[in-house]
Amino acid sequence: MTSTSERTEDHVSRRPPDDYFGASTVGPRHRSEGKRNEDSWLGARGAFGTLVVVSDGMGSRREARRGAQMACRAVLKAVRAWHKAGAHGLDELLVRIEPLWCSLIAPSIARDCAATCLFALAHVHGQVHVAAIGDGLALLRTQRGMEWVVGPRASGFANETDALGHSASWASRSFPRAGGDVVVLATDGVADDLLPERMNGFVQWLMDDFAGMAPSNRWRALQRELKDWPTPHHTDDKTLVVLAQREAVLA
Repeated sequence: MTSTSERTEDHVSRRPPDDYFGASTVGPRHRSEGKRNEDSWLGARGAFGTLVVVSDGMGSRREARRGAQMACRAVLKAVRAWHKAGAHGLDELLVRIEPLWCSLIAPSIARDCAATCLFALAHVHGQVHVAAIGDGLALLRTQRGMEWVVGPRASGFANETDALGHSASWASRSFPRAGGDVVVLATDGVADDLLPERMNGFVQWLMDDFAGMAPSNRWRALQRELKDWPTPHHTDDKTLVVLAQREAVLA
């Protein structure tokens, strides 16, 4: 498994920390080839709020695994710097990420490390920012329904060619924070097997079966589900991450 989870305890808001959980597993194709997982994920809390990131290194690239790992770190570094500078607009955050990624993969070159990048940031200033380069799944479920940023190929959202290293444009949305909202991010090894019309049930299953577990048990249980993925003949690495927003603390 290639996953990264970072936690910091410098909370500055009166809102309880949002919950996040995720898991990643090497796919049957890479396992049979003796290769390692080329997906990566990261979760972090800090003065900025709560962040989750998912990345899928492009399998045709020599250093796909490194590209995915550094994509997660680049987003975290960019979020910290952007928040410290005053958090003036999502675009100012997005333009920081690829240059940081390029510096982190050095001396490797972008062409050899190309990777998708999806993230969700529950920011302390009252917004949830969801952004993506490349394919996979990025959605927010609210009381109003599903808000898609990137979705399964069957839904017409995916762009198979975009990645960090291609100077691609970000797909992004910002939403007002609301207790009970859930963000789901996944690489295409998961997203390609999901039907858009069944996504609400899928999100509810994640919350019902995993959200209440102790963190030490939760990622193992979710990883087992990814390893035992029910779609016949599935081959890809799989990563799935959830960010669940909690209610604000009353005065």
